[in-house]
Amino acid sequence: MKVNEITVCNLRNLARQTVKPCSKLNIFSGDNAQGKTNLVESVYLCSIGKSPRTDRDKDMICWGKDYAYVKIKYTCRYGDGEIYVALRNAGKKQISVNSVPITKMGELMGYLNCIYFSPNEIKIITQSPAERRRFLDIDLCQMDKNYFYSLSRFNKAIAQRNNLLKQAGSIEEAKEMLFVWDRQLAEEGAKIIYKRRAFCAKLKPYAKQCHNALTDGRETLNLEYITQISGETVTELTANYAEQLENNIDKDFQLRYTTSGCQRDDISLKIGDVDVRNFGSQGQLRTTALSLKLAELNIFKEIIGECPVLILDDVLSELDADRQKRLLNFDDDLQILLTTATEADKTMIKNDYKLFNIVKGVCKEVN
Repeated sequence: MKVNEITVCNLRNLARQTVKPCSKLNIFSGDNAQGKTNLVESVYLCSIGKSPRTDRDKDMICWGKDYAYVKIKYTCRYGDGEIYVALRNAGKKQISVNSVPITKMGELMGYLNCIYFSPNEIKIITQSPAERRRFLDIDLCQMDKNYFYSLSRFNKAIAQRNNLLKQAGSIEEAKEMLFVWDRQLAEEGAKIIYKRRAFCAKLKPYAKQCHNALTDGRETLNLEYITQISGETVTELTANYAEQLENNIDKDFQLRYTTSGCQRDDISLKIGDVDVRNFGSQGQLRTTALSLKLAELNIFKEIIGECPVLILDDVLSELDADRQKRLLNFDDDLQILLTTATEADKTMIKNDYKLFNIVKGVCKEVN
């Protein structure tokens, strides 16, 4: 999967322009606040329909402008494609794929697969389980549209259930109303757990392999998916999920929220026998986060049949020279969009590359 052309207009500080990256390594250099991250953000926006940096689409529109848009031309194993995303201060976001408007975000998933990594992604390791679930959900939504729809239905159902728990005047009233949402939670939650667990089973050996390479074999990374719901099949998971919801109604009513289910699942990450989330050094935290991201590439290649586009936003400064070299030459088939505030050491690069410089929102090729 390759991005062939990026056209942007009024996205943050970016002037209207078209950038044509190469199929291998693309280095976007420039001082801070010049627009490097904004450019690669536009590619990710066309991948999953959201920014990796903000939940508000209007935040991406240039100050004083009424609209912004991005158009990405790409090539995948099925041929060439085009994705267009328009943002407006007044009105909803508009998205089209190959000039056909889409009405549901799930319809965008899987056309342009991207993996995004920045120093801020260390939050996958250091922050709450919600960040690790988000990590899983973004990948699974890109690979499996059915997962996206299950997750959407689950999120709506649990919001309704929690609202009922807050508003119910008595436990009897709560029990009368909750069974409708409990059935949907159990059915969709079981599908989510089953697919997350299978994904983590595939991710585990790749993450261990990537971590081993980044640490020269000095450390071993292990990960496990953690859930409160038991069961091997979707049917077993659904039955056990429903039973746990029923058993916890008294507790849920007292606390006024749903206390069990896939919305509380997590990933265990250990180096050896040590929980890296709580006891890892800064170097171990960064390397673990990067190992997970690189492992994602292998999973996409195995399941989808091709590498996604890898977006590396200002990560070279976080790595020593050896890890930089390994990262820049990770896979011959991989397209990398890399931003850096410092000049990259070209002697490290084995593959073809293009170098761009960004100044005041204008990107120009310099080699």
